[in-house]
Amino acid sequence: MDAVAETTGLEVVGYVLSPFIWIGDKCSTLLDRYIALVSVAEENEQLREELRRTRHESAFNAEDKAELARLRRLLHLEALYQRPGVAARVIARRFGPQSALKTFTVDKGYLDGAVAGTPVVTELGVVGRILRASPHAATVIVLTDPGFRVAVITREGRTPGIVGGASGTEQKLDVTYVAQTAHISPGDTLITSGMDEIYPKGIPVGIVTKVMPGNETLFLQVQAKPLVDIDYLEEVILLRAVGDGQPVLALPPLPDAGAALDLTLPGSSQPPFPPAVEGGSGAPTRNPGSRG
Repeated sequence: MDAVAETTGLEVVGYVLSPFIWIGDKCSTLLDRYIALVSVAEENEQLREELRRTRHESAFNAEDKAELARLRRLLHLEALYQRPGVAARVIARRFGPQSALKTFTVDKGYLDGAVAGTPVVTELGVVGRILRASPHAATVIVLTDPGFRVAVITREGRTPGIVGGASGTEQKLDVTYVAQTAHISPGDTLITSGMDEIYPKGIPVGIVTKVMPGNETLFLQVQAKPLVDIDYLEEVILLRAVGDGQPVLALPPLPDAGAALDLTLPGSSQPPFPPAVEGGSGAPTRNPGSRG
């Protein structure tokens, strides 16, 4: 009987305690899963924050890379080897039919050398010139404004003319004072001639798009388009007058004209001619008794 009672008691205890053990195991499992989910949620939030920061840095890096590419292209402008200059950023624009002039504003003023008449260029060519300046800002009148003028020649035929902006909102140029007999055709490149003593010679200005005979004048009617898309400019270079400083880029040094030339023959340690004899011409002498 004792054995039966003991077995029965153990069985009852097992039935009574089993639900509590099961509940305890389930609670422990749920707690572990909750802790794991909280940890995963925190890790996901950290990853999201890192992703946002990475995207933010990537956007800034892309902008820095684009700006660096534009500045590097600016340094390929040949005029930078002739004139001192300063880089400027476009900070405001004034375009449209309600604007009296086609202009924009840069963040350099007359304290930086941006005086009235200063040429404004990019790596692609002429942009305009400084119209007026304050100590730390300046207004640039662009080459598509009807009041702008610059002396040019064609790169192909060296035909001279005067480029000015055309009326209207389109980016067009009028080329005036081109003789009827001039060699000019659509596709020719217009470059500065330097005759106006404002722009250095050779800076691209535009491409000829149309050439028509003048009906009542002695000159051709020539139209062109600018090489620079002025609506999307962000950085420009202001070319200061010669004598206002060193050129932006330095030319490589020329060889010293007074340096002795190395006349040693390849593969030989002796020069091709004997050294000059004091009092003589230095040329090899001939034996009077020999023939030939």
